[in-house]
Amino acid sequence: MSPWLYVAAFVGSGILSALLVKGSIWLAHWSGLTDGPDGGRKTQDRPIPKLGGIAVAIAFTLVFLTAVGVSGEITAFQLLASVLLPALIVAGLGFIDDIRTLNPWIRLAAQTLLALLVWFTGTQVGFFRIDWLDAAVTVLWIVGLTNAMNLLDNSDGLAASTTLVAALGTGIVAAIYGQYFVGALSFALAGTAAGFLWHNWAPASVYLGDAGAYFLGFLLAIVTLRLRPVGIALPWSALIPILLVFVPILDTTFVVVRRLLERRHPFTPGRDHLSHVLMDRGLSVGQAVGALQLVLIVSVAGAVALAWSFR
Repeated sequence: MSPWLYVAAFVGSGILSALLVKGSIWLAHWSGLTDGPDGGRKTQDRPIPKLGGIAVAIAFTLVFLTAVGVSGEITAFQLLASVLLPALIVAGLGFIDDIRTLNPWIRLAAQTLLALLVWFTGTQVGFFRIDWLDAAVTVLWIVGLTNAMNLLDNSDGLAASTTLVAALGTGIVAAIYGQYFVGALSFALAGTAAGFLWHNWAPASVYLGDAGAYFLGFLLAIVTLRLRPVGIALPWSALIPILLVFVPILDTTFVVVRRLLERRHPFTPGRDHLSHVLMDRGLSVGQAVGALQLVLIVSVAGAVALAWSFR
């Protein structure tokens, strides 16, 4: 596949995402779907639209359907059922949660069912060659990364920039191993995140909301799972996807362990994420996000180098 097709997927999805997110900002102000300051975690000085996630989902969907139509490959149509539809459903679940808070167990059960659907339709790990164990690892990866991205969406630009860097790295690894459609999918995801980031970098003019964070996290989990680094044995093959999404894993682990040690519920909201720790030490929002992205760039570069060395 020509590298220019990857560029087209990235640029096209980025422009479309930026335009649709701009429209969602107007719609959110008109409809009142905004997120206002609460004197606690939400420190913004004005109501911020939170329909950006829906715009991101629509932008990616349009690019995805265009790619499927142009390729005409049966594998592309299979990806439509196993990738896009579950991702849109999880985005809808997040949107409901944005409007009215859902019971966390209901959210978790729905995400688990969607992850099982993804596994049954072909997106799965095959480390152990034992169906139930591979299914458990697949579901844990998808549900875990979906919620990790939602937890990471705690500072302007953090979730979007993380998706951008991680998806670019995933696209490069996919291209190295000739997984061209997975590569194009990853570059389109990166472009979609970049278009949103244009409006979400500090000070943000729009938020992802749970809908957008779930959507990006779910898709990132799927494209990293679909990588097939041929010729790399365990544990190195398992290390590649972990390096690609190292920052969400690191942040979630840090928060959960810290809260458990403090005898707090691990999934209660709070300003105790890595970005908040960096800001408490004097960094601005942009500097804190940039520091975490430097960490992710290093880990993603490690994943790409590992994939290249075994190609």
